[in-house]
Order: sequence, then structure tokens, then C-alpha cells
Amino acid sequence: MRGNQKKQHMDFYLKGQHHYFKGNLLRLFFFISICTLSVNNALAQGDLLVFPKRLVFEGRSKTEQINLANTGKETSTYNVSFVEFRMNEAGGFEEIKEPDLGQQFATPFLRVYPRQVTLAPNESQTVKVQLVNTGELEVGEYRSHLYFRAVKNTKPLGQEKMEGDTNALSVKIETVFGVSIATIIRKGDSDTAVTISALEYENKEDLGTFLHFNINRIGNMSAYGDITISYMSTQDKWYEVGKIKGIGVYTPGTLRKNKILLQKPAGVNFNGGKFKVVYTSNEGTELIAEKELDL
Repeated sequence: MRGNQKKQHMDFYLKGQHHYFKGNLLRLFFFISICTLSVNNALAQGDLLVFPKRLVFEGRSKTEQINLANTGKETSTYNVSFVEFRMNEAGGFEEIKEPDLGQQFATPFLRVYPRQVTLAPNESQTVKVQLVNTGELEVGEYRSHLYFRAVKNTKPLGQEKMEGDTNALSVKIETVFGVSIATIIRKGDSDTAVTISALEYENKEDLGTFLHFNINRIGNMSAYGDITISYMSTQDKWYEVGKIKGIGVYTPGTLRKNKILLQKPAGVNFNGGKFKVVYTSNEGTELIAEKELDL
């Protein structure tokens, strides 16, 4: 769509009639659709909802789009840019300026527009990301992170109404929110292999029960998927006791350490039996890796 989608009014003409449905109705429908998506498919930070939570360019894909929605009560402006991160073994991100050995940034091959978005309450908009300079891509994976950063309120001091003692000093601290999503380019075939290791059961009476395990990755591309933990009792009955969606091990990292709180079913004490950890494709059923732990 051309121009600023937020300001467009899309008219739908009903043939043979003289009735028009203005773009506000379409925006409302779009906003409701975004807000009712599964939390596993979208990211939320502050009053900004972002869907999807990850972009991957592969095959013939040249353009992808991201849907933004303002779920708050005030108009907000967000700057859109790319940032570079490394993932540590705990799954956290650290901002970097130069790629680590074996890491390639996607930023030189991506264009995003618009670069700034202003959303009124309950308003939504689409941001497009386009793949460029494809002739310079070599076989492998490239990754950067698309960053949406809230622009803080710049209203001049003294403009806001103060109550009480007019001689008192008032200090207002505002939190500036930001959310980023991994944006990945893949070229060529993947030779990535994944294993699960170091399973360990931990029982903390005051905090709950946990399962520790490592995800190990080797190869030229990242791993990304969903973890399901099941427990088989001594009566050979299976229970799902843990599930986390969207766990990745990004290149060039080879290890991600995990600790997941287990949901203990009523009447089950995790005495004897075994745990099974299954790593599958995100929102899919393709098996990536699995491992069992006998108690």
C-alpha cells in the first residue's frame, strides 16, 4: 500500500449500491484480529503489540510485513530501526557493533518502511521489510533485529498541570519501551544438527520443581522451535508438565541452557518414572531433538 497506511481511508464500493464503508471499520477489524492472536505468536511491550514475533526470509521470499497495534489509552510514536545482538547461553541478548566469529548481520540486505509510526489508541498499522542487494548474499544465515522504540513524551516542562503546592519540585520519570524481533535471511541448504543433553531434575519445596537441560546446535543455521516436557509415572501414564514456545539457539552460538518450572499434576509426585523433553519446529510437529531422563 502506498503512503502512510494509518492516514488512508479505504473505501469499499458495493456494486449497485451507493453505500461506502470507510477505512475506520477495516482498521477496527484489523486491530481486534491482532489483539486476539495467541500470545505465543505475538510480542507485547508496554502498550505495543507486534505480530509476528520473528521474520525469516528464505526461498523466494522478498517482502515480509509486521503488524503493530497500540493497546494503550494514549497516542504513541515509535522509531523503527535495526540493531545487532549476540545471544548468550542463557538465551539473553547483548547488543554488539561488530559480528562475532561466524556471525553475519542482515542489516545491509534489508530495507524497512516506514521508519517512524504514530498510533492512536486502538489503532494498528503495517510495517514492511524488503530484501535488497540479494546478489551479494553468500550461502548461510544472516541475522539482525528489527527494533521498535517508543519516543518519549517531549511536552515542555511546566505545560502539564500541577496540583497542590505550586512551589514544590515535581520530578516525573518516564519509562521508554522498546521491543525487537529477530529478522533472518537464509540462503542455501541447512546442515544444522541439534541435540538435547544434561537433563537434571530439581525439587525446591519453596519454589517448585524444575527441569534443567541444554540445547546443543552445530551447523550453518540457527535452531528455533517449541519445547514440550512430559512425565511418565510408574503406572506408565503420560502427563504434559511443561511447554515453552519459541526457544532459539542463534548462530554462532552452540549452546543454550534452560531451566523450566514444571506443572505438577494433582496426585503426582515425580517419584520414579521418567521425563521426556521434545524439541519441535515452532507451531509445528517436525521433530528437531528429544531426550529422556529416568528418575
